[in-house]
Amino acid sequence: MTTNDNRTITADSEAPAHREHDDQSWQASDAAQYHAAQAALEAVRPPAPVAAERALKQELNQLWHLLETRPVIGLARSIVMTLGGCTHEEAFQVLVDVSRHTNIELREIAQRLVDSVDGPPPSGPLRTALHNAFERLHTNTA
Repeated sequence: MTTNDNRTITADSEAPAHREHDDQSWQASDAAQYHAAQAALEAVRPPAPVAAERALKQELNQLWHLLETRPVIGLARSIVMTLGGCTHEEAFQVLVDVSRHTNIELREIAQRLVDSVDGPPPSGPLRTALHNAFERLHTNTA
């Protein structure tokens, strides 16, 4: 086995086998590839701090929304429990059922029910959907 130069090793009756580039050319090549890949990634997605900040803001908004809607939904559950003589879980299922059949957000239905305690009753379609949800609930539990 003989070494022709810093990069090639030959053995008897073998073709030359190339070693890795020397350290300087390897580092320069890797650095160029790294910077090209980094530029390509930044063109596709925002830098990590911006993405992380955006994700945190989205989570904070979701938590604020949850804090705002939870009391209204809890009050609506109590109203449904009183009206329908059902459990806490069943009352929530009634609200979900009404939401699904009227294509109105659960929070909005809850707000309308809470508002109806001191104001006018819910609209006709909402009253009908609530009545039908109670019937489905009592049919399924019977």
